[in-house]
Formats: sequence, structure tokens, C-alpha cells
Amino acid sequence: MRRLLPPLSAAVLLALSACGRKNDAKSQVSELKKVFETAHPPEQTERPASDRALLAEASAYVSLALSAVRTNDYAGGVIALQAVQRMPGITSQQLMAVQEAVQAMTAELLVRASKGDAKARSDLAAIERTHSQ
Repeated sequence: MRRLLPPLSAAVLLALSACGRKNDAKSQVSELKKVFETAHPPEQTERPASDRALLAEASAYVSLALSAVRTNDYAGGVIALQAVQRMPGITSQQLMAVQEAVQAMTAELLVRASKGDAKARSDLAAIERTHSQ
């Protein structure tokens, strides 16, 4: 019976941490949306039109990532946020929030892939392909 205790404990710990990561990915993307909404409110009109257009585009990608997470399409969320990372005019706070969301979604995919989820492995490969382009 003692021999079964360590593997069983490890399995329970892994399951609990995976649940926390799943919520963490969703909460990180929700936090990301808040950061983009509060950093530059949409009604701010004294900014140049080009800046407002970039902010609108970045916000659209953030919304896309949020929708992707709701449907468990973490790869789609990560790829959308990678586009935001390359955009000019993003504040350091926004960039940090984007990076934290990307890390949380990638961690969730890694947990799923380690459990044998073929879709998670495929999603990780899709994300990897975007790095090589």
C-alpha cells in the first residue's frame, strides 16, 4: 500500500495543478482584456488616428484570443496574441499581460499534451510553426 501512495499523490497533484492552469489561462486572458480596455479607453479621441487604429486592431486580436480561450482553442489564442506582441505602440503593461496570457495558454496545452491529448500536440506544433515563419 505504501508503494502506491507516491504515484497516487503525484497524480492527484498533477490533476489539481492542471485544473488551476485551465482557470489560470482563462483568468489571464480576461485580465489581458482589462489591461487593454483601461490602458487606452476607446473614447480617447486626442490620439492620432493611426494610434487609434493600431489600438483598435490590437484590441480586436485580444477579443479574438478571449473567444478562442472560451472555445478551448488555445492555439488560436496564442497565435492571435503573437500578432499583438509584434505591433508598435503597445505599452509595457499590455505587453506583459500578453506574455502572461500566452504562457498560461501554452502551459495548458503542454499539460494536455503530456496526458496524451493529440489535439494539444497538434496545437503546439501549429504554434511552433508560427515561430519559424
